Amino acid sequence: MRRTGGPIIVVLVPGLVLGLVGCAGAEEQQDRAAYDAMLEVEKVPGVIVAPYEDHVQIDPSAPEDEIVATALGVREVLDGLGSDRPEELTLVAVYPGDAVVATEFTTPILDDPDRLERDVRIWASLLDEGFTEVRFNVFDETGDGVLNVHSGEPGEPGPSVSESFDAMVGALSASGADSASFEALQTEALVDDTLVTNRSGRPALPADWAEAIEAVTDLAYIRKAAAGFEPDATTLRLTGSSELTPEQSAEILAILGGAGVLQPSVTVTYSLGGDTPATALYGSVQ
Repeated sequence: MRRTGGPIIVVLVPGLVLGLVGCAGAEEQQDRAAYDAMLEVEKVPGVIVAPYEDHVQIDPSAPEDEIVATALGVREVLDGLGSDRPEELTLVAVYPGDAVVATEFTTPILDDPDRLERDVRIWASLLDEGFTEVRFNVFDETGDGVLNVHSGEPGEPGPSVSESFDAMVGALSASGADSASFEALQTEALVDDTLVTNRSGRPALPADWAEAIEAVTDLAYIRKAAAGFEPDATTLRLTGSSELTPEQSAEILAILGGAGVLQPSVTVTYSLGGDTPATALYGSVQ
């Protein structure tokens, strides 16, 4: 029966006490090393602030070479931690007026400075391309990861879908890496209320799709759109505020058909958003 009153007596075995003291001492040493590393990281040129040794804020308007040099300098400090080195490095950039810090670079690849330089340069090269957010999250050495850009604010139009993907593909190509290095990379663009996610195995969108998406989303009765590209399937989900007329459905398919993107592997749906059922305009609803 559990006791609910009286003093609580804790009995510790001497060996266990020594173990706990040793464990606490080791943790204290690790914490101290991390704190010292954080102070050293903040001395690296280009670092604005480092709330943690592996989490660094940089200036998005800094030259590309300076951002790369900052990342390599931080890596050098972290490398000095030996077995206590963090598993991942995060760089964040804050644009004036940002309510949420969403422009970031993350990578677990710290053993290869050349690879780190390449990946940071890809991210840094996109920071002054007119995007409101730029994320490059590297997952592992195989190239798996997500490169994501956002653009478009009320009264401040940014790069279009086609311009967004051109910029990402250009940054990847400029890295000099073989195109096979990016087969596992997901490229993604959010332009106003249009989200395009590309997992096709190539950073670029399949031919003519960017322009087709732009033409459809320019229609007054289309409120939002989400396009997803997989190696063997493409889905375009359109959202509006009212049911489509037969003429409107025909107009959407005429645009896509005229662009030459309607293939057996393509599905186009329309809904009113929320939990409302989607209607297949082309292909079938899964």
